[in-house]
Amino acid sequence: MEQISAIEHFLYYLHHHPAVEGLPQPKVLLGHTDSYTAMVGNIIETASLSDTFHFTALGLDTTPIEQLATAITQADLYVLFYDASTLPNPTAEGPTFIRALQGVMSEHWKKSLLFKDYGRYFYDTFSVSPQRIAGLNAALIDNMNQGQTLSFSDKSGSYFEVPLRELKKWTNINGVGNYDLAPGEIATHSESINGHVKFVGTFLSTIPFARKYGIIETPLELWIENSTITRIATEVPGLEHDFTKYLNANPSNRKVEELGIGTNEGGNPVVCAQCRVRGTPLRSAPWAGRRRQGQSSSGSDFQQWHSGRGQARGVRRAVQSGDERVNITVLLMQ
Repeated sequence: MEQISAIEHFLYYLHHHPAVEGLPQPKVLLGHTDSYTAMVGNIIETASLSDTFHFTALGLDTTPIEQLATAITQADLYVLFYDASTLPNPTAEGPTFIRALQGVMSEHWKKSLLFKDYGRYFYDTFSVSPQRIAGLNAALIDNMNQGQTLSFSDKSGSYFEVPLRELKKWTNINGVGNYDLAPGEIATHSESINGHVKFVGTFLSTIPFARKYGIIETPLELWIENSTITRIATEVPGLEHDFTKYLNANPSNRKVEELGIGTNEGGNPVVCAQCRVRGTPLRSAPWAGRRRQGQSSSGSDFQQWHSGRGQARGVRRAVQSGDERVNITVLLMQ
């Protein structure tokens, strides 16, 4: 039943993709590798109840490239499910079929959706209702626009602060009308992030840190001054050397390019602040062991609070998943 609900949520977002919104029965190509066959079958079966889409499913590693290229060209939207960085021998260019299709994919990028390395976590990503995520995003953005300072901390000792008045406009990624269908984030850019972050999880990057180091359980510590990583430290053998080499390769590699707050309590069981270093998002992945079997996430609603003298007012957001807890506090203008 949970899988059916997740697929229904996925189809809701799919219907609002810019490439097909307004079309009565869009033609959608579902390209997939063998490990995603059952999931694609579930999507097609669930969608058949409403007759909203015309789906075609093709195996990415079994169908001739010419046939795949033609199907991509003729489709109103094409969705690809495959693994890349989690393969035994990953490459920066991706699997062979992706390299062969790069030209036609680039030509039709506005009608593309790539679900790479999702595996069974696809269902987690779409487990939360669209209305819940839209409400969280809207409430967060509203409070950020009224705020003075965003303060982040977690139980591992990570913390940072960001002055809100100088931020650029927040991007609302709620899955509706977004080219990136996966919902649950608001994001912006700041030149004034300051703090100390202890990162555990895995790297989502074409640079093969994830392949070499897997899930990092001993923290990679990053000191950030004015949105620039000034130094790092870790006890993971080899990682400090490799990551320092990456940071030193180009001055811009030390810049924190994006500040994001996750609001998807399914795919990201803990609301997290995401710091995207150039080309390398640093965030806890859903398979990083943050959720234990039998434990589900539960989120409180936003709660306004006042100081004893009534001079400070803010909004605190806390989300609990097992023994993991993150606090985000926004100081509001009076």
